[in-house]
Amino acid sequence: MSNHNGRKVVAVIIISMLIILLVAAGAYLALEDLVGGMDIQSFFEDSQAQQNEEIAASQQQAFDGYAFLEDNEKQAYARVVGMLTDFETEVKVSGVNTEEIERVLAAIDYDYPEIFWAGEFSYYFDEGNQKVSKVMVEYPYDEAEKERRQTEIEAAFQEYSRGIKSGMSDYDKVKYAYEYVIKNTIYQEDLEDDQNIYSVFGKKGSVCAGYSKAIQYLLKRTGIECSYVAGEAIGQGAHAWNLVRVDGEYYYLDATWGEFNIADNAEPEKSIFYDYFCVTTVELLKSHHPDQTLIAYPEFTATAANYFVKENKLYDLNKKSEENRFVDDLEVALNTGEKYFHYAITDANTIGVAEDLMDDVLGSYYWFSSEDSLSNTIELY
Repeated sequence: MSNHNGRKVVAVIIISMLIILLVAAGAYLALEDLVGGMDIQSFFEDSQAQQNEEIAASQQQAFDGYAFLEDNEKQAYARVVGMLTDFETEVKVSGVNTEEIERVLAAIDYDYPEIFWAGEFSYYFDEGNQKVSKVMVEYPYDEAEKERRQTEIEAAFQEYSRGIKSGMSDYDKVKYAYEYVIKNTIYQEDLEDDQNIYSVFGKKGSVCAGYSKAIQYLLKRTGIECSYVAGEAIGQGAHAWNLVRVDGEYYYLDATWGEFNIADNAEPEKSIFYDYFCVTTVELLKSHHPDQTLIAYPEFTATAANYFVKENKLYDLNKKSEENRFVDDLEVALNTGEKYFHYAITDANTIGVAEDLMDDVLGSYYWFSSEDSLSNTIELY
């Protein structure tokens, strides 16, 4: 039998493939014309950067660094984030000068606690106009080590997640994250990785940057808006803490200063302090000074999620009824085996009244008082 028809089919297929190749070549040339002579690689890099920028915008929180960048800075931000995400070592940027790229890098550091592997940055720039053309990064370890550490962090998150119960309120989730990080982390200076979340989830020891980024990481993954805040602790130097949103209102939160006694971390339950749990701007500024070079923070005045308000441990001891409530609550804490009784008073002049009431209930006791005497903690064991 003849194969004449089969040869026709093969010929038709070959001709069709040639047509497809010619059309593709024409499209390629048309694309080159469309982008004005730009090389195709750059064109697709721009497309990817645009996608990255759209993703960054969709994940934006009101007080993230990204929200305070100009459009040209946001484009560079997207490119650098793409570089870090892909574990690349350099990326081309345009439209930003040296001052602007520093803002971009600061914003990324604020916004991405999950990118724990970022190392030292550098960049090429024109000495004449200060325009930056390329950003480079040196990673502290290879990608295999990064993946190994990512696995540890994910395991820690899964352990943490087992404590997230159905129906937990925003306040409950924030309090749980705050207590979890403090209980599972020892404050230690000069550790490697102490500026990122691996120090908390992998090494169980960190400083303020690690505490704050760990809080940010946990809360964002559980649906709570949480941003990183850098600044200084007045009289103590550089410091970091968080800004959280609870039931639509913003509060400052400092987990590092939630360490009850840095020198004694043998029992995790001994290491919780609530003086800086969801506080107002007025309260924060007594001891903290936020850096507003990049992010402008308005005044936050809400008090509903403050620990002492929410837990009903704020007492006006100018009133007899409040004295009675204080005694009742102290006795309940003592009889139920609580190790600490945390409380606050509305008037520092009534601290003597509090002391007399504590004497009546406890006899001898050991307690800690804030500098303004408004918040106090009593040891009950």
